[in-house]
Formats: sequence, structure tokens, C-alpha cells
Amino acid sequence: MRDEVKVSIVAAICTFGLAVVFKNVLHEELNLITMISPVIMFLVYTWSKDVESKYNTANVWMSAIVIVTIAIIALYAF
Repeated sequence: MRDEVKVSIVAAICTFGLAVVFKNVLHEELNLITMISPVIMFLVYTWSKDVESKYNTANVWMSAIVIVTIAIIALYAF
């Protein structure tokens, strides 16, 4: 599977997870920018794909998307 597909699947799962957690667990309304932040990070990944760096890998971006998603949930939960 290509790296872009892997990162897009993680971004989609995190976006769906944000929606479910905020609606069913936290009972909060989420603004648009916060809701699509995993998708925005995926777009940044696709735009920066050509940059040569040892940190510009799919695993780093997938980890960053998951960490940002968890941070958003934690920020609104407390």
C-alpha cells in the first residue's frame, strides 16, 4: 500500500473518531477547523512530500495526526 493511502486512512479514522467522541462522549460541539485538523495535516503531508528530510516519512506524519487528535480531545475534555 502506498504511503499516501496509509496516511489518508489514519486521517479519516481520526476525523471520524473526533466526531464520535465529541458527539457521544463529551457532548460538545466542535468547530470546523478543529474537526478537519487531521485532514489539514494530511494535506500538509501531501504538499511536503517532495521535501528531503529523514523526518518527512509516512510514519512520522501518521503519528503526528494521531497525537494532534488525542491532544484536541484532551484539550476539550479537561
